[in-house]
Amino acid sequence: MAMVKINSYEEQLLRGDYGNEAKQLVEILLKIAEINGVNEFVEVSQTMIGKTCMLSVAGETGINFLKRLADSGVKFKVPTYTNVVSIDLEQWQDLSIAKDYVETQLKGVEAWKKLGAILNCSCIPFFSGAMPKYGDHAAYADTATVIFANSYFGVRSNRESDLVCLASAITGRVPKLGYHLDETRKGQYLIGVQATLNKESDYGALGYYVGKLVKDKVPVFQSINKPNLSIHDFIHLGASLATTGTVSLFHWDGITPEIRQNRAYYLDEAQIIDKIVITDQDLQNIYQQLNILKQPQVDLVYIGCPHCNIEKIKYIASLLKGKRINENLELWISAPSSVKHLAAKNGDLQEIERAGGRIISDTCAVIL
Repeated sequence: MAMVKINSYEEQLLRGDYGNEAKQLVEILLKIAEINGVNEFVEVSQTMIGKTCMLSVAGETGINFLKRLADSGVKFKVPTYTNVVSIDLEQWQDLSIAKDYVETQLKGVEAWKKLGAILNCSCIPFFSGAMPKYGDHAAYADTATVIFANSYFGVRSNRESDLVCLASAITGRVPKLGYHLDETRKGQYLIGVQATLNKESDYGALGYYVGKLVKDKVPVFQSINKPNLSIHDFIHLGASLATTGTVSLFHWDGITPEIRQNRAYYLDEAQIIDKIVITDQDLQNIYQQLNILKQPQVDLVYIGCPHCNIEKIKYIASLLKGKRINENLELWISAPSSVKHLAAKNGDLQEIERAGGRIISDTCAVIL
């Protein structure tokens, strides 16, 4: 297998012209290509830096790596969006987060800025300006981001590691393998949906059930009801598929773009491993499995994993209008800061706060 042909800029990075960190990142891309027997990189239109290795989980180790990378003078080559950090950048004091912890996080944020990142700090960058087009290649790490982009937009991205996304941000390229290839995007399980899908949670239950069955394969959904999936339905279905399985792409017959463009290719009977029928009873069983509250008292209601868009915020505000949240309960809603600021202009933020709730930005309950 021939080695990947690198360009002159990548040669500079490999020589160490921009420091050891940039050199290591390119070496990671080349090693991944070598392990997978790939001799080609593909240009990406945008990337998204994952949360785990940079600010949230690796802590100071990841932040110091990021600072050294930023100090080298290297810049992100393509639009690069950031995932959540583990603080709300605007209201961390109200959440009783320790100042020394905040200062450490902010060092990482400053490094992101120096590198040229777009600080949307959200797991769904598409609510904050990221608008890839059909057929674009990208490098995303977050669970919900990858499956939404692949399925809703017809973008091509693997579920990359955070370091691969960081490497892709500085090179503008990624190894051409997995979902960057036509043949890996064909449907493998045919899911006949006979269940009635009335609300977003039904799509979440459907994804939860199917993800466990198909694991890392590509499902194709068909419904006798021919639902008109909203963005929220897509998000809930995709995030659930990617949580109980490692699904990074799904098709919905007659709805998602790739299968509408070329149904015979993406719904190729020769590639179908199995056919599964989902009934109302299947979804009811999932609800029963998940409703495991052992006591009636609820202390916190959390909405926004993945993050809410402005339509969801407006809907929540309408439900709370003229009402007051129980004094023994807290309501937290996560949304990108850009959505929160728009909600303030609309008056939706004020409505939520009057009822006793709050909108949390830049972070999520998983890492807060």
